[in-house]
Amino acid sequence: MPEKVAGQEIACDYLAQGGNDLEIGSRAFLSIDLVHGRIRAYSGDEYADTAPLLVGSGWHMRWPIPPVDNDRANRLLNDLADSAANLFRKSSVRKDPLSVILYGGAGTSVDIINRRCADLWQEHYEGRK
Repeated sequence: MPEKVAGQEIACDYLAQGGNDLEIGSRAFLSIDLVHGRIRAYSGDEYADTAPLLVGSGWHMRWPIPPVDNDRANRLLNDLADSAANLFRKSSVRKDPLSVILYGGAGTSVDIINRRCADLWQEHYEGRK
């Protein structure tokens, strides 16, 4: 298992500008990799209905998001980069048992991310009316 590098910051994996990558699969997600320190938005079919092992263990945290265009998804990554960085700093990964420990202050970041993803769903549905 890779160890966290001291002082490592979160990296944003941006989508190509002007595209619609999140419309390709059956579901779209915001994901934070707590091992490698990455936040990204992606679409997929493979794990749309069941969580993969890394999500189940907490090594990766993910939230469902609507299939917005790439520019909107990139803005979401920017909006949540500080919360993702805080969550990354306030967590440690465990190999045995396969799990994550969240330290004080991590819950606030999880709440902010939950609310922002929920807001994006509301914006998505209000835009369809």
